[in-house]
Amino acid sequence: MYAFFLSGILLGLVFIQGCSHSPSTAEFNTLKAEMYLRAGETEQAQKYLTIALESDADFIEAHILQSKIYMIRDNPDKAIEQLEKARTIDGKNLDVLYSLGFIYTRKRDYDKALSVYNDAIASRPDTALGYNNIAVTYHSKKEFAKAIEQYKKALKIDSNFVEAHYNIGNSYAMMNKFQEAINAYNTSVQLDPKYVDAYAELSSVYQKIGNQAEAGNNVGLYYFWKEQYDKAVKAFDDVVKAHPNHAVAYNNLAVTYDKLGNRELSLENLKKSAVLGYTPAIEICRKNNIAF
Repeated sequence: MYAFFLSGILLGLVFIQGCSHSPSTAEFNTLKAEMYLRAGETEQAQKYLTIALESDADFIEAHILQSKIYMIRDNPDKAIEQLEKARTIDGKNLDVLYSLGFIYTRKRDYDKALSVYNDAIASRPDTALGYNNIAVTYHSKKEFAKAIEQYKKALKIDSNFVEAHYNIGNSYAMMNKFQEAINAYNTSVQLDPKYVDAYAELSSVYQKIGNQAEAGNNVGLYYFWKEQYDKAVKAFDDVVKAHPNHAVAYNNLAVTYDKLGNRELSLENLKKSAVLGYTPAIEICRKNNIAF
């Protein structure tokens, strides 16, 4: 749900390429530590990070990376301590504030998380990420209406913020506002078709409102975008067996069979989709002179 600390809790350090100055000892060793950490060699990473911090105790990126190592070692209190040190060095550093807010939320210390995120907003009121993270904290507190209010602020700044669309869908779903949730999830996958979590949530919402066809179709889409094509075929096939007029599921079967290299079944299902009036399937058939 956070746009920060995705892929577990990993933060990427930003190093400007092609700079004219040589990296400092702290920069160089922090970069080495980051590389070792990405390779899963935590002890080696810690070795170079210790050198970095000894050479420059005020190097913010080293503090952030140290907090990451503490989180990997399941020591959030030490991670907070490290980030609070960094905060005394630069109280407006967004990487520090977002990381700190995330850990406070994870510890369910929601008031501290909100305080940190509000400091981030005060520093950068034009960043959608800050409002998204405030909203995630409210969602964690089960204050879904407040979460939605903050997601809307994020989306007003950045209407293409995929994760905020997905997140607001989660809050709508928790309030049983299922159509609003469906609209939000659909927007997220329109912006990024590979955002597979949205298909899982769409399936769940459609199940709740009794639309088994769309629930199954979104299961298929979930597996399709995870490149698990055999499972996708089964899901789409289950839909068309139960709902033989579901043109979109036939089209999705056609696309999936094409991925599997089965041209015969791909064409067969494409034609069925076109016969049922699905416009994209009709256009493909016409462009390729396929009679249906």
